[in-house]
Amino acid sequence: MFKQAKIASMILIVAGIFIASNLYTMLPIQTVLTEKYMISLEAASMASFCFIISYAFGLLSFGILTDRFEEKHILIYGMLALSIMTLWIPFANNYLTFLIGRSIQGFLAASFAPAAFSYIFHHFHGKTQTISIAMINTGFLFAGIFGQMLSAALVFSFSFHSLFYAFSGFYFIFFILLIVTLEYSKKTNIITTKLLRHIVTLIRFTPLQKLYITAFFLLFTVMLFYGGFEILLAKENQSFPFSHQTFRLIGLIGIVPAFFASQLESRFGPIQVLSGSLVLMSIGFIFPIVTLNEWTLIMASICMIGSTSLTIPMVVLLVGRYGHESKGRAISLYSFTLLTGASVGSICAALIPFTYILIGIVFLFIGLVLMSRSLQKEKDQKLKVSSNSI
Repeated sequence: MFKQAKIASMILIVAGIFIASNLYTMLPIQTVLTEKYMISLEAASMASFCFIISYAFGLLSFGILTDRFEEKHILIYGMLALSIMTLWIPFANNYLTFLIGRSIQGFLAASFAPAAFSYIFHHFHGKTQTISIAMINTGFLFAGIFGQMLSAALVFSFSFHSLFYAFSGFYFIFFILLIVTLEYSKKTNIITTKLLRHIVTLIRFTPLQKLYITAFFLLFTVMLFYGGFEILLAKENQSFPFSHQTFRLIGLIGIVPAFFASQLESRFGPIQVLSGSLVLMSIGFIFPIVTLNEWTLIMASICMIGSTSLTIPMVVLLVGRYGHESKGRAISLYSFTLLTGASVGSICAALIPFTYILIGIVFLFIGLVLMSRSLQKEKDQKLKVSSNSI
């Protein structure tokens, strides 16, 4: 039983990486989209926006469905539908149809995370549960680099269509593996009423407000920086001594702090670690403001990934603590906020000059640091939600 749980855990972790990778696959191939569909770079950014905003709404929808239906069914049927939809997308004969396909793809991709975490809580225990949750979150962050690298490799080595063929194949393989390895749960239907009222209650709770604001700007910044960087090179024909793949690969150094998040949280507390990681983001982007070159951009990329790798688990932990009995819904709302920020970041990357992006990130995260420090004064506040609203 323990061996089967470990195998299922590994499959969920790897599947999560390939699901989250699709958030970023359009970033390195925006110029390909402009040539294929005869559109502007600004319009090309909609390919990321449509997927991500649909993914965000999908997280809310499937989060509710997971409370009422079997996790295994949601995971396997969601994966099968995602595989079929991904295979169809490259045959879109115009850009509007392509965007509709990306939107449906994003919504279906959102079936994975809520059901996967619910499955882990029901079927895994002790160390296996803790490690699985931590590694899936780390995998989602790793996907920010991996998705861009895999997308660029497939498109520039083979063809635009190969990107979708490959991901469709990956998802179908996971569909088979999930059927074989996952077990069924003994579910009891949970009646969900007055959902909107409950969400409003969460949003109005001051500590959660601050955490949701922080969450909004995490993937917002990742999409803004990498999207803005790609557009800078494409528009101004600037040379870069490293390949784009190498630049993204070096940025993965920043993921190392994620493996020490638990130890840092135990020693300093989540609020201190959160504040420190936000400071790291601001410091990293000061270097390219002073002098813009390949080395300062690499430093900014590493600091951005390092900061995000620590900030995300601390925000999740604090949202769970402040949410108390409502932590499930509070974390679902966090996920929605996180991905909404990513979708807005992909659009802003095409509209804001790269120099202003760098300056804006520094001041933005200085503000988030000051806001996070005030959480210390509110750590004993409790969220009060009427049982009738759950």
